[in-house]
Amino acid sequence: MEVLTVDRANLLSSASSSSSLSQQEVATKIKQTHRLTVLLKHCSEQLLAEYVCHQGEPFGSPDFQPPAMAVPGLASPSVPPEAWLALSDGKRLWHLAAAYATLPGLLGSVLRQQAELNPLASELHRQLEAAAHQCRGLAGNLEGILGALGVPGPPPPSSSLGGPPPSAFLAKLSGYHVCRLHRDWAMRSHEALGLLRTKYPL
Repeated sequence: MEVLTVDRANLLSSASSSSSLSQQEVATKIKQTHRLTVLLKHCSEQLLAEYVCHQGEPFGSPDFQPPAMAVPGLASPSVPPEAWLALSDGKRLWHLAAAYATLPGLLGSVLRQQAELNPLASELHRQLEAAAHQCRGLAGNLEGILGALGVPGPPPPSSSLGGPPPSAFLAKLSGYHVCRLHRDWAMRSHEALGLLRTKYPL
């Protein structure tokens, strides 16, 4: 895998000149945010498994290949690892911040759908609510790091699944894609913050 080379001195200089945070405070915030991504990565995998468990067939089938479905306002983190690493720190953080600003609203929409489709799935409801809360926290941390690096944050999201799907299957499918993208972005954020943490050691 390609390793992105950086000038750490310039990064630290940029952070200190564009923010009131000291270099150590920036490094501390990055460390805290990376720890949050560790939790989020674990929880997002649990959430996807819990979601699939309650949707019935064909979602629980090992060979189920769900049809593609766009999620409004949420891009897929499908950029190849080499291209992702070739982005600047600010670009990577910007894409992460945009995703995590959008995810709470989408997860909230999935929660409302599941409250109707699976009213007794209390653990799934709890995990969806917790995931939305965790995404809000990570979005706030990412925006703080962007500010410290002097990078403008993303615009406010339009994070809703829109009107009710025309069928229960499509509602379940849209929720599946939201949970899967949540997991995929959690994995990417864990990688990105781990990389950034090596550049800002305490």
